[in-house]
Amino acid sequence: MLLEVFHRIQHTYGYVPLATIEPVGKALHMSAPAVYGTLTFYTEFRTSPPPKVRIGMCLGPTCHIKGAEVTKEILEHHLGIAKDGSTLDNTYGVHVVQCAGHCHLAPLLYLNDEVHGNVEIGDAVRVVEDARRLAGVEAT
Repeated sequence: MLLEVFHRIQHTYGYVPLATIEPVGKALHMSAPAVYGTLTFYTEFRTSPPPKVRIGMCLGPTCHIKGAEVTKEILEHHLGIAKDGSTLDNTYGVHVVQCAGHCHLAPLLYLNDEVHGNVEIGDAVRVVEDARRLAGVEAT
């Protein structure tokens, strides 16, 4: 039930505000630490507002073997994404997503929830341009 509540909150607000932990815990007869622990365990839940351009990177075994980690690092470098996963102005963000089981599309990433498959390391520049276009930023 708790995961369903988190999904509904995130669908409504774009993230799960930390202020919801106590009321959700009370409603479900759970302690606040148990609710928080569950919320932060699952990578699909955000606890802060999402960036304007969200890049979801699959780093499952097949994607990893095909270079997804290197592509992620290139995107972070070219878009100025910090180690916390977003830019200071929250325009861009990279988030590691759970394996979606689409290994035939590996390496796979999501650009604002749109699936991009077979994204090779050499395609990273195109993804950067697509991300900038989504953010309304002119190419540099």
